[in-house]
Amino acid sequence: MKGRAMSEIRPAQILRALDAGEFEFFHQPKVSFLTGRVSGCEALLRWRRPDGSLLLPGDFLPQAESCGLVTEIARRMFPLLCREQAAFAAVREDLRVSFNVNPNDLENEELVELVLEGVAGGLLLPNQVQVELAGSDCRYGSLTLQANLELLAGSGVQLVMDDFGAGAASLEALNRLPFSAVKIDRRVVGGLLADDRCAALALAAIRAAHELDLTVIAQGVESEEEFHFLHHAGCSEAQGYWISPPLPFEEALEFAGADRRWCDFPVGLLRQIELDHIQWRKAVIDRVVGVRNRRLPAGSRRFGTDPQECRFGRWFYGEEQGFASDPGFAGLEEPHRNLHRAADRLLAAAEQENTAPAAIERMVAELQERSEEFLRALQALERQALLSGAAGGREGRVA
Repeated sequence: MKGRAMSEIRPAQILRALDAGEFEFFHQPKVSFLTGRVSGCEALLRWRRPDGSLLLPGDFLPQAESCGLVTEIARRMFPLLCREQAAFAAVREDLRVSFNVNPNDLENEELVELVLEGVAGGLLLPNQVQVELAGSDCRYGSLTLQANLELLAGSGVQLVMDDFGAGAASLEALNRLPFSAVKIDRRVVGGLLADDRCAALALAAIRAAHELDLTVIAQGVESEEEFHFLHHAGCSEAQGYWISPPLPFEEALEFAGADRRWCDFPVGLLRQIELDHIQWRKAVIDRVVGVRNRRLPAGSRRFGTDPQECRFGRWFYGEEQGFASDPGFAGLEEPHRNLHRAADRLLAAAEQENTAPAAIERMVAELQERSEEFLRALQALERQALLSGAAGGREGRVA
């Protein structure tokens, strides 16, 4: 019956529905594992027909695409998206709204211009808007698509690769296109608890995204156990029916405005930072060995010069997180700065040809000591969070 109804939808019906205001957005909330709060929503198109029935995009978008009406739908619905995004920003200025676009549609300059004009005209705040598109569909994208995505990214709009982990095509597109976030494929998330390979794939995806400085979002979170797994793995955000189904705009606005903490402590991120630190320390030592053995020219690349520019520093001092002012994290700052000072001394000495090997050896030992101090501070904070239950989930505290 539903299939027959879909086949009976005609272009004129879609246009009449647009004129009558029958299309609307439902919004599915996302939760940040960094702050524990709702971080934004994904806007999902719905067609509310006069008889009260609600059609999902799969019921009408294929017909709209086949008759060339997708751009017209986007053009007509864009003002509503802007108004709703502004309403979310009024509730809390860091709330972001994302919407999904077929990469083929982004080869249409009219659609791209629509977004760019919205940003230029102040209708959209670029740092609060995300455009989601499937990486597998971008693999064979044209130069026009690439240029248009670069225009969007250049305006400050964040690009999210949907269905990350669904195939090798995602990696190729991630390397070529200016994505700032990835969304782990829901099939991977759905298999986390029952399939060790899915769990390993999710962990690898989270780690790869972290190393590329990308936000990593898990979609299709359907249980508290999946939420906790992703939280402890270092995922950035979660979205799924366990948190909330897609909601009508007013309900989504109320949901986002509730000052609720879904988790209190980014314990998974601390574990990612431990791995970051070990890699950073190895890079410093490799640099020293390379310069001393003349395999690297002195001054070709620097490490450890600014404690605010390493991955930990960007997170710790970042404006969005503000962890530097959190008493629970205050004990990390001094070991972190001491570590960078030790690295600076070692790297500077390594580039001086007259520095004695024994002096280099002493400085390497000092770096190792400072590294162990920093790791102990990280691990103590992690233990404190786990033992106090601060890494909780859905029943967490209200701020």
